Amino acid sequence: MKRWKLCALTVVVFAGAGLGLLYRYLEPARHFEMKTHPVIAAPSASTSTDPPGYSQSLPNDPIAVEASTAPLALPADKPVQSANLNESTAFNALILGLDTTSGQTARTDVILLAHVVPAEKKVHLISVPRDTRVPLPGIGLTKINHAHFMAEMDGDKKSGTDAAIQAVSDLLQIPVHYYVKTNFSGFVTFIDTIGGIDVDIPKDMWLSMTRKPLEAGSRHLDGLTALAFVRERYSLEDGDFGRQTDHMKVMRAVVQKLLAPEKITELPGLLKLAKKELVDTNLTDSDLISLAWLFKGMNGQDIKYRQIPGKSVIAADPLVRSPLWYWEPDKERLKELIRENLH
Repeated sequence: MKRWKLCALTVVVFAGAGLGLLYRYLEPARHFEMKTHPVIAAPSASTSTDPPGYSQSLPNDPIAVEASTAPLALPADKPVQSANLNESTAFNALILGLDTTSGQTARTDVILLAHVVPAEKKVHLISVPRDTRVPLPGIGLTKINHAHFMAEMDGDKKSGTDAAIQAVSDLLQIPVHYYVKTNFSGFVTFIDTIGGIDVDIPKDMWLSMTRKPLEAGSRHLDGLTALAFVRERYSLEDGDFGRQTDHMKVMRAVVQKLLAPEKITELPGLLKLAKKELVDTNLTDSDLISLAWLFKGMNGQDIKYRQIPGKSVIAADPLVRSPLWYWEPDKERLKELIRENLH
């Protein structure tokens, strides 16, 4: 009997020590404090300017709005300082969703920058509309989602990823440390594999992609419906900006599902599947678990969600050589947003 008790005590001690080490390694503040964040993109030193006579409004068009001809990069004499990572272990992660299935040249349909502060258990999300007008090297002022498409078409998938990340870094004038890139098929497969997600729908809406209604209330979404939900903008009152809010709802729903008690034992396998279905990421398995842990313990006040301030404009585009609709960032309000939410 004594020998049995000794064995049991030994097992408990080792199990406790193992859990303690696991907690110390994966607890968000501790985990990211032990890491040196890679800088995969930093704001370019040079700023772009419009080619002579390039940027123009269309005064004869009743919906045309005059577009600013100034470059979108922040003034060189007043750069926005990056966060002090040594004090807060904060980092910036970029989420890119491609508007394709697989093997095709794609634009970035979803662009979401997450400023994560593990020590404070807070996340600041900045949504970048895909039609945001930015200067791209060798192209001029065009839509930010063209960065991935053009670079991938001229090079490869890595070139597309690098160009998209750099475009966001230049727009927000901040370094980017991590990224996650996925496409339609990967998203659908992953949502179906975890058994779908539960999302609160505030109002009845029409899903253009599936041509089906989605009624208000708590709804269980399979992969295809979840994709249609995050892509829908035409039936929303605030269009693309409403869609960006829905992106955050889905992110939280995925985290809640992954960390549900019945899924804990499956978590290692689900993370392997997630990385397989994701097109690309530089986050490790332990990073993903730690981030999921961080999101799990958050409430609504811990996650701040902001959208790029600006206005609608119609202006000539150097790629299609015709007028296009853009979202023109308000540079002064954007600088204020960055200072308040990314530092």
